Amino acid sequence: MFDGGGDALSLLLDNAKALLDEGYYDNPGTTRAEGLFKPPSMVAALERHPSMPVIAEVKKGSPSDGKFSTHGSQGLISEYVRGGAAALSVLSEPNHFHGSLRNVVLAARSGLPVLMKDIIIDGRQLECARMLNASAVLLIESAFGGRGRNKRDKLIGKANDLGLEVVLECSAQEELDSVLDSRADMLAFNRRDLRTLSAGGLAMEDALPDLVADGRPVLAMSLMRSRNDVEKARDLGAAAVLIGKALSSSPCPRRRLKDLKVGR
Repeated sequence: MFDGGGDALSLLLDNAKALLDEGYYDNPGTTRAEGLFKPPSMVAALERHPSMPVIAEVKKGSPSDGKFSTHGSQGLISEYVRGGAAALSVLSEPNHFHGSLRNVVLAARSGLPVLMKDIIIDGRQLECARMLNASAVLLIESAFGGRGRNKRDKLIGKANDLGLEVVLECSAQEELDSVLDSRADMLAFNRRDLRTLSAGGLAMEDALPDLVADGRPVLAMSLMRSRNDVEKARDLGAAAVLIGKALSSSPCPRRRLKDLKVGR
């Protein structure tokens, strides 16, 4: 776990560079024998889901909380499918989030759209996501900063060329205009500040209306624990909520997911 000292995002970025240098993303190997297929669109799945869509996350741990889920990955995926998840999100970073590339493959086999969630900074990670049959990838606005916008836009373009949809996440007021000035397929508001790994200073009430007004699907992420949180995100115009720890740490993720179901 991170001890709270320094900038957690900077440490995660350094870790991503180390994983790239080690070749972690270069030879996923797990789908070559099974064959690539065209994954389902996450945008379309969210639009047609009969209730307020929940993207259920295969999340075993985090830098701030350590390991908190005792469920096996396949067990979690099965529970989420039976519980009515609209799509799946999968942590693929192994060192701090207890994730794996193999979990992306397992999730893709479910037939639901899969978001590969990682600290993505390089095109090789996008190529890996495609090899794993992910539907979408997450990019984090604060990982690029003002001077890195060109790199961000190139990654969005490359992802789309590979057939991947892109979720672009922001968590601070100063990032709102920047994410709106992008060609990401979906926008997201993260209630957690990745620099501190605690609740950010920008509330959903202040962030979501501006994002929703753009017209693209908007996801509400992090610190989503109750039906009230889901209803609040819905009422502010979010197209879906992404829920991780509240589901994966539950004794019965399927029942917990059903308890969080609300109408559109």
